[in-house]
Amino acid sequence: MVVPGKRKRKTQEPPVYEEHPSPVSSELYYSGESEFESEEEQPKKRSVPRKAQKQAEAALDPDNELFKALSSPVVAVSELALDWVEAYLQDQDNNSVEAFKNMFNLVLKAVGCKNLAEAHDLTSPDSAVATVNELVIHFEKQKYHENPFASTNKNVKHFQKNLIEFFGEIIFFAHEKGCLYRDRVEEDQSVLASDFMNSVIQWFTALSSSTPRPFRHVSTVVLLSVVTQLCHQASSLEISLERQQRQLSNAKGNNKSKRNNQNQLQKIQLMTKNIETTSFRKETIEEYLDEISRSVFVHRYRDVDSAIRVSCINALGEWMVANPSYFLLSSYLRYFGWLLSDPTDVVREEVVKVLAKLYKFPKGSIENMAFSFRKFTKRFQQQLINMIWKENLASIKINLFAIYIELLKVGFLQDQDKINLCSYIIYLAELELTQSTSNNRLKTESSRFLTLVIQHDADSLTEKLAGHTDSISSVFDKSKQAYFFRFKVLSNVLNKALQQYDSKRSKLILTTNGPSFWKLIDAIYGDMHLLPEWSSEWEIIVQYLMLDVSAIPLEGLSAADAEELSRSLELATSDQHNFIAFLSGVVSSSLNRKARKGQEASSNDLTATLIPKLACKLHDLEDLLSKNVSMYPSFLKIWTTLLSFQSEPIQSVFEHSDNVEGYNQLHGKVLQFFLECETMLDDLNDLYKTYYSLLLTSSGNGHSNSDDDNNQLINPNVYLKIEDTILALLTEVVEAFNTKGLATDIFEAEFEQEDPFVCDQKDLCNTLIDVSNPLMKLTIIGDVISIIRFVGEPILDYKVSVLEQISVKLLSKLDFQLLVRLWPRNLYKVMKSVSKAWESMLDFALISLCWKLEDLMYALNDGTAETINVDIFLEDVCNLFNNIVDCFKSLNEVTFGEGDLSGSESATSSLKIELADFYYNFGIRVIDYLTSIKAFYDKTHASHRFRDYDAMFRDHLKLGGYVMSDIPDTLENALMNVFYIKEAKLALLLGKDLTRTANENVNFEEFVLDAAQDGEIDDVSAQEIVTRFDSSDEEDDENEAQVAKAAAEREAKELAKSKIQIAKQEMDTWIQERDLSVVSMKLLGLWKAKVLSSSSLKRFALNGEKLGQTFKTIVSLVDTPEEPSQVITDDATETNEIRTSEEQTTLVS
Repeated sequence: MVVPGKRKRKTQEPPVYEEHPSPVSSELYYSGESEFESEEEQPKKRSVPRKAQKQAEAALDPDNELFKALSSPVVAVSELALDWVEAYLQDQDNNSVEAFKNMFNLVLKAVGCKNLAEAHDLTSPDSAVATVNELVIHFEKQKYHENPFASTNKNVKHFQKNLIEFFGEIIFFAHEKGCLYRDRVEEDQSVLASDFMNSVIQWFTALSSSTPRPFRHVSTVVLLSVVTQLCHQASSLEISLERQQRQLSNAKGNNKSKRNNQNQLQKIQLMTKNIETTSFRKETIEEYLDEISRSVFVHRYRDVDSAIRVSCINALGEWMVANPSYFLLSSYLRYFGWLLSDPTDVVREEVVKVLAKLYKFPKGSIENMAFSFRKFTKRFQQQLINMIWKENLASIKINLFAIYIELLKVGFLQDQDKINLCSYIIYLAELELTQSTSNNRLKTESSRFLTLVIQHDADSLTEKLAGHTDSISSVFDKSKQAYFFRFKVLSNVLNKALQQYDSKRSKLILTTNGPSFWKLIDAIYGDMHLLPEWSSEWEIIVQYLMLDVSAIPLEGLSAADAEELSRSLELATSDQHNFIAFLSGVVSSSLNRKARKGQEASSNDLTATLIPKLACKLHDLEDLLSKNVSMYPSFLKIWTTLLSFQSEPIQSVFEHSDNVEGYNQLHGKVLQFFLECETMLDDLNDLYKTYYSLLLTSSGNGHSNSDDDNNQLINPNVYLKIEDTILALLTEVVEAFNTKGLATDIFEAEFEQEDPFVCDQKDLCNTLIDVSNPLMKLTIIGDVISIIRFVGEPILDYKVSVLEQISVKLLSKLDFQLLVRLWPRNLYKVMKSVSKAWESMLDFALISLCWKLEDLMYALNDGTAETINVDIFLEDVCNLFNNIVDCFKSLNEVTFGEGDLSGSESATSSLKIELADFYYNFGIRVIDYLTSIKAFYDKTHASHRFRDYDAMFRDHLKLGGYVMSDIPDTLENALMNVFYIKEAKLALLLGKDLTRTANENVNFEEFVLDAAQDGEIDDVSAQEIVTRFDSSDEEDDENEAQVAKAAAEREAKELAKSKIQIAKQEMDTWIQERDLSVVSMKLLGLWKAKVLSSSSLKRFALNGEKLGQTFKTIVSLVDTPEEPSQVITDDATETNEIRTSEEQTTLVS
């Protein structure tokens, strides 16, 4: 029986465990005869007794010298194992089990069991199960378990490693001393196991199938370690057996010529006996391997504890490497395939990690690929490929790409598989650009995979054009031809990958507008460029871009061959886009990124040669790319990157080559493209903002740098070109206002009304569209330097400034009520263009106001305030703002007024929704305008020295009505409507009923009906769904498997659709919550500046508890003390920072 230790304990108290495994579905895994310690139902964690009490109880525990020794970091494990084997052999002679008892109790001590076995408990392996069950009962009644095997305590932190090594060494010395094998086997005896191994297997197998998780964990790891050492011995015996059989064959061959040589016959007999002994030992070990695999591994690989599953799969990988002839078979490889669907990340991580090693293992990837690995790969290859789209852990993805590389090397990947995986690389690039999530190892592995794909296809193209090398060498150096083909193939592969990625993007990333394709290519090739295969060949990109295929001599070629050669080398427009993006990636990777480990020297050398050589090509590149507006952003990215590289300023490079004029001409070309570009893409906007910031500010701090002698990027010639650009843009605006024939007519459909005054409204809208492009460009420049001396003064022969012309000739005449009432259908069609044009005009007006107010603040500081007449100085922006407010009120009346819109019900509903979005964008800019004016007034009205200050700020017909007290009720109500729209949209998505005040007579829900309507979800491929195990332990029944798989796929598709729908709604909710936060912070700033009334404030906070934590936090700011002088001017930025950028993209697993 089991003898309990001497320590007294209160058995009625429940046990306490210091660690708990992760939860796993009990449907998938088998954990023993009962579920005593399942991962889903753990006892509540109690506080561990005081340290003094634990030490006192530990002192009463029976000593175990093995445990003490293995807990030491300096123990000689090999010597300890040898001593134990010798002690075991002595016990055999003395008919004792003392040594085995110490080893068994060592395992019990390792799991924190206080009740140890006595010698008489271990005399018969047949009683192992009963004895272990009795141990389990005592173990369950313990008060707590320290579990030294899994402990991180410094006193036992080396114990786990030493214990595993100890059992491995025991098997090694048992082999050396003969304990593993029987001395002789009777003819009728079918079991080859020795008494020692029979005891080890029976007792530790009983522990491994018990219910307590620590028992199963430690005993399983011990047996796995035993099998690992057995595999090494089996492999050694196999080598010895081959050598002995070879020697026997040689001896028998020599004996034919020496028939009477008695010594030779004796030698043959000895060799035969040795072979029999080695064969017997090998068969014995294989019996052990089979027994432990059947009794332990096949149950524990699907244990409820993920740590045990990880140990099993790790050990199986070691066995396949150590003894491939026995374990590297389909019957064992299938366990990897089944665990690819394990619900725990750490298990799948271990599976792909081991598989990556096996595929790289020579015996696995070459010799046996045609047999076991080929069968395994054929069955699970598609699952391995699909895993990359579902996994979140970077370590899993890294090992998956390592597997793909090996599969590609042996030719297992089809063309569609390659494109599928390349499309995932595009997905990784988008994640890096939108979420700033990147992993250098993952990017390296994916770049290596893409490089191998390109090399394989480029070799095929090289062979295809092998007969035309003489013609090609006339324009390509023969030593570089392979790289020309590589870049062409790379472009083709990325184009195909993009098409496939576009087809599945909506299921992966829920933001509708992702980065431009050239940015993705830039990021992908920037990573590839760091590989040695690509790092030194960037000049070929430029040569290929400049290549004239028609210049290739085609003499001696047939018409078909000539056409094939031209078609193979010619760059399509999409290829040109890719090539310039390649070059942009080279520049970004070389100048902006830190070189990876081991690449510092080569990176520095490349930078030293890149900039001077590239500077010589910039003019030709600009001439080529300026012909296509969609390619120009890549060139501008290259140019701004060179301008921002401080280690070697690009201007200095031109100066050293005596080509300052070339530097100025490049700026002239860039500015000319900016001036002439009719369609300013978002990428161009952002890049030109960066460009002007680099030229006109010092270190990006926002201060004008035009007069700073330390700025090496700008000189008087460049600055004059910028001024000329500003004047040219203003001229374009003025001429649009004073030209009868309009360049644009957005109302191309037949007029719904032919009234002359209504047609005049159409002309005003067309004028607004015409001037929006130059106004947006002026705003880009105005974000960096003051343009007020240009826009606030008359231009050309006109007597009024641009600001006055916008106010008088456009805003004062626009009437939203007429446009919406008489042209609802046509207006709906062009509403996005009209809205964008208004945003450009409003941003221009706001930046002009801000520069005027900043000039006044400078005047206060430098003592020139007395010379400025504020009433005259601000007259133009005052009139402009008053007209903007009138237009806003008109838009408010037509959007939320009592009159109904004409037209069909569906068109009216759609127009209302478009108007609501336009109204929001309009309203937040009006708030910004008000905030700026009030902030200036609060800072200056008490101690100003301006002339006619009161004439401007105390006259209610001017700006006084916005700063002296609460703003007019009509304007305040219009501003609150901006808030109501977003409040209603968010409430609808959250399913909340809003509390409203009695004077709200507008049904705001009719403006937000599409907020929760996302349309149908596209069908989801079954290959993208995570399913349960694909098979059971037994061979699959094909029909049942197909039926079950089809049912699982249907269920998975419905689940995936539901998940996508939920994720889309979460994204919509986030967008609406963000917008509500923006307008809320802006309105809160107006309230703190005493612009809004208290009634609006109360309504603002009315639903603070219903619309999420972010809005609730903003509402809580209402209770803070009022500080009118500290107006919130950067509220929009603060609001956008409430949530991290990672939340703006939702991934669907």
